[in-house]
Amino acid sequence: MNNLKVWEVVEKHEDYKLVGTTWVFKIKRSNTNELTTYKARLCAQGFTQAMGIDFSKTYAPTGRLNSLRTLIAFACVNKLQFHQIDIKSAFLNAQLKETVYLAVPQGLQIDKQKFCLRLNKAIYGLRQAPLAWYERLKTWLRSVKFAVCTLDPCVFYRAGSIPVWLYVHVDNIGIFSKDTSIFKTKISKEFNITDIGAADLMLGVKIRQTENGMSLDQQHFIEALLEQYGMEG
Repeated sequence: MNNLKVWEVVEKHEDYKLVGTTWVFKIKRSNTNELTTYKARLCAQGFTQAMGIDFSKTYAPTGRLNSLRTLIAFACVNKLQFHQIDIKSAFLNAQLKETVYLAVPQGLQIDKQKFCLRLNKAIYGLRQAPLAWYERLKTWLRSVKFAVCTLDPCVFYRAGSIPVWLYVHVDNIGIFSKDTSIFKTKISKEFNITDIGAADLMLGVKIRQTENGMSLDQQHFIEALLEQYGMEG
């Protein structure tokens, strides 16, 4: 957060409406359900925001499952690579249009009676954060010659000697191209990314890639349901 200059400490004023904060703790697991990492994320309490003061528009598009299926079929026919990346702390890269003040979070060594935080960037939990991130990503993609699909605003494409198609679901991006490394190199200069490599799970759909094509299933969901209701035997 400090590196991205997400906020600045300012003196509290009686006219400021402060948005509350909370810590969210999460255990991340791999596709095989193995524990991988413990995460702690500072989030805004979006329910304390006031319409017209802290935010206005909030709707942000997310990629459609039909679009993903179409791109996968297209990749199979044209022998394209299908790789996947995650943008780390994506929302923290998005500039805010509104002026938002946060109450000092628990654990931050700042006098809560005298000071508060003025946000420069979006943080998780803000009602407008998903939209702010989508606009930030779309602006950058357009600057590097990508066009937005007219049928799905979360599908982008760039023509050229090695065309690239992108499927965006918030901070998760599927890349379809003869050479996905070109786009990975370019986007890693703008954002901090995790390179997952060949896509194997997106939108809750397990993707199995072979030399002859790709198959999709949701076996892990079925197994989780069986376990939940004691029917796995």
